[in-house]
Order: sequence, then structure tokens, then C-alpha cells
Amino acid sequence: MHQAESQGPLIVRIRLLESRIALLTRMLIGLILVVLVVGASAFTSNAGRQWEPAQSRDSVLVLRALSVVDSRGVERVRIAAPLPDPIMLGRRFERGEAVSGIILYDSEGNERGGYITDESRNAALTLDEINRAAVHIGTNDRGEAHISLSNGRGGYAIMGMRPSGTFLSLDGKRVALSADSSASSK
Repeated sequence: MHQAESQGPLIVRIRLLESRIALLTRMLIGLILVVLVVGASAFTSNAGRQWEPAQSRDSVLVLRALSVVDSRGVERVRIAAPLPDPIMLGRRFERGEAVSGIILYDSEGNERGGYITDESRNAALTLDEINRAAVHIGTNDRGEAHISLSNGRGGYAIMGMRPSGTFLSLDGKRVALSADSSASSK
């Protein structure tokens, strides 16, 4: 019998979540490296040129939305305030509340993640499967931050921090809770 299986399904799930977090971390580091390399190459290619503004140095482009499409004309990135409701499998669904930010779409036009803010001063970064957020990293201005992962079959894990303490929940069952010791000593 495999050692992780003998320790129970909770340990197996935790190890699976740890490996998913490690993969997402590597992907994020890779994305940051790509952005840095592209930025550095753009900077060095223009290093010998003197910058000449189109009109003046304080020109500002003001838009409500910017859409980036691929070679087939499929929208792949939308930056907007507010963003439109999501499209999944060719159908538009109600988002629930107005959000602004950046949304990424797959080659079929399905919303697959993004970085958004809402009217309640919450911010979130998501990586989506079709019709649901598989990875959600969120925060608000009242001292809460959380990470949630879900597998599309009803399984999910949430880890977070609030001013009152930290929590870990797996499939709706609270696994760990830690009260903020500084709050209890005041």
C-alpha cells in the first residue's frame, strides 16, 4: 500500500493541493520571467533612439475598454471598466455584480480567468475552467485574504486569513482554525 493512502484521504488531498500550488507558483514565476524578458528586449531595442511623443509628454489615452483579438478575430483579452458578463460555451451568463479589470479568454471565446476588482473594494485573481473558477486568490480592504481551489466535482479547499485569525477548510469541513493571538491579548 502506498504510504500516502495509508495516512488517509485527507493527507492525499493535502498533498494534491500542495502539488497544484507548486505548479501554479512555477507558472506564475514563468509568466513574470516572460514579462521581464519581453520588457527588457523592448527597452534595449529602443535604447539608442530618442523618445519623441506623438503630441506631448503628458498625453493620456482614456478608454472604457480595450479588446485584444487573435489572428482569427477571437477576443482573447479584455480590459474594461466595467467588464461584460462572462461567455461560456457561446452563451453569456450573469456575473452577479459589476467588476472591472482584465479578463482572459481561450481560443473558443470562453472566459478562463483574470484580475478583477468590484464595487465593494474586493480584488481577485482567478484561473478558470469552463463555467467555474478553479483557482481563486482574493482579498478585501478589511483584512481578509484567501486562496481557494476546486476540482469541478464538488471538492474544494479554502485557506485564508481574517483579522480574527486563519482558517483552512477542505470540502466544506473546517480542518484548522487559528485565532489571532494579538487580538486576544488586547
